Amino acid sequence: MYRFYGANLMREHVQPSTRIHYVIPNAGEAPNVVPEYAKVWYYVRDTLRTNVEEHYAWLLDIADAAAQATRTEHEVSLITGVHALLLNRPLQEAMQANLEAVGGPNFPDVFQAWGREMQTGLDIDPVGLDVEVQPLALGATPAQGGSTDVAEVSWITPTVQLEITSAPKGVPWHSWATSASHGTEWAAAAADVAARVLAMTGMDLLTDPGLLEAAREAHRESTQGRPWRSAIPADQKPPIP
Repeated sequence: MYRFYGANLMREHVQPSTRIHYVIPNAGEAPNVVPEYAKVWYYVRDTLRTNVEEHYAWLLDIADAAAQATRTEHEVSLITGVHALLLNRPLQEAMQANLEAVGGPNFPDVFQAWGREMQTGLDIDPVGLDVEVQPLALGATPAQGGSTDVAEVSWITPTVQLEITSAPKGVPWHSWATSASHGTEWAAAAADVAARVLAMTGMDLLTDPGLLEAAREAHRESTQGRPWRSAIPADQKPPIP
């Protein structure tokens, strides 16, 4: 409880972009007995890796203080950690041009009808699958949450990615709705578009030295000379069950 109390005191002293979540996988066996062993799992998130590192160190201090207050021993395991994704404007512009050349997926009417039926069942506006190619944003848009290990790659080398519609508009991601969509015989049209755009962008990099150098220069500016360093300590053992 001391650790939770200390962590919750942090909340009004961190950045608005910071998120601190926790769950208690093990908290004892009886409510009137101090547990011999307890375990808590924390997430620390932010749009900046430097903030994550600062707040993680802060939580380590809180854990140490809680152990001292209760005369107990504690152990900390850092099991995962990622950086913020670095955008690369030259690669984005090249990929956008190729996406516009290929166009959105050509889904059959039966898939669109299937999508509208799903949206109706989920109380979502039944508009089907949105296949219109969206314009490239003028700059970085606000973070929407979530994380990706692709971000680690983006710190090592120029990186770009795209999203292609493969499920009805507005359905929850990482849900049965998207799983059902991707299991249909029609969803492969989205993968076909993605493969074409990726291949065309790869050819651009192979045949246009100017684009390749622009991507590298943008990467150097984004990293500001800071080399990638794993967030996982070198001596950390894998969390094998």
